[in-house]
Amino acid sequence: MDFDLRQWLLILGPIFIIGVLLHGYFRMRSGQNDIKMKLDRRFLSKQGEGDDVDDLSLFKAELPNGGARLLDSKASTVIPGNDAPLLMDSVELPSMSATSSPDSPETDSPSAFTPEPGPEPIAEPEESVIAEPEESVVDHSVDEAPAKAPPARKAPKSEADQSVEEVAVPIRKPEMFVVIYVLALDEPFLGQGLVEVLLNSGMTFGEMDIFHQLDDEGAQLFSLASAVEPGTFNLSSLDEFSTPGISLFMRVHELAAPLQVLDSMLSVADRVAQELNGEVRDETRSVMTPQTIEHCRQSLTEFLYKHSA
Repeated sequence: MDFDLRQWLLILGPIFIIGVLLHGYFRMRSGQNDIKMKLDRRFLSKQGEGDDVDDLSLFKAELPNGGARLLDSKASTVIPGNDAPLLMDSVELPSMSATSSPDSPETDSPSAFTPEPGPEPIAEPEESVIAEPEESVVDHSVDEAPAKAPPARKAPKSEADQSVEEVAVPIRKPEMFVVIYVLALDEPFLGQGLVEVLLNSGMTFGEMDIFHQLDDEGAQLFSLASAVEPGTFNLSSLDEFSTPGISLFMRVHELAAPLQVLDSMLSVADRVAQELNGEVRDETRSVMTPQTIEHCRQSLTEFLYKHSA
């Protein structure tokens, strides 16, 4: 009976697959029993170093679930070594009875000095350990300079002191000035004629060598000066004095009735302009019109309303 290639593949294929699966299964089962852990001998129990014991039993002695490891009586012997205490170890100092002479009666009795069990510390390392901190302490005490005391802080000012300081600072009141000019049209104002008009208008020559209008108590209402610096008048040389104009000004913030003073100042300015051929102008040296005068009155009224006591 002849078989073609396809039939052979259909027969041998499943057999090959089954064989691979069986081989893997048995390989896996056999591998579970043969697992060996490669560990460093230093971490294994020393019991198995000389005996013929498997690795798993050695490792069980160190596992959490493997029980405690039994130590041989030989392993409990003290390993000789250097008993010198380290720098961080605590060292017990011998009592005064141990350092006393052998002839003293205290050393004869067994209860005078009973050393604790354990290796006794060596004398030389003990002295070196104790001596080094003492020297270091002495060196620090000599080398260190006295620390500077921190600067003393100023005590905070109390509310009363702050209130006194606030009261001591003067509060500056708002100021307002009104300036009117009288400028000559053709020729400058001559000294003699100008002074006669001013005196007839109720002006008084006084402080700062200029003219002032005073009230009944002698307080200044407004002042008048020359429009040319320094603005003063020299009464001793009026024949040689001339000016192209004069300026009238008042301090509104110092007056009780600034509107009345404004009327007096306008009256003097109009009289000088009429008698000496001049023209009245405002603070910008523009022509003083009735509208300008009314605007000046409104400004004074607003200032008095805002800053009245």
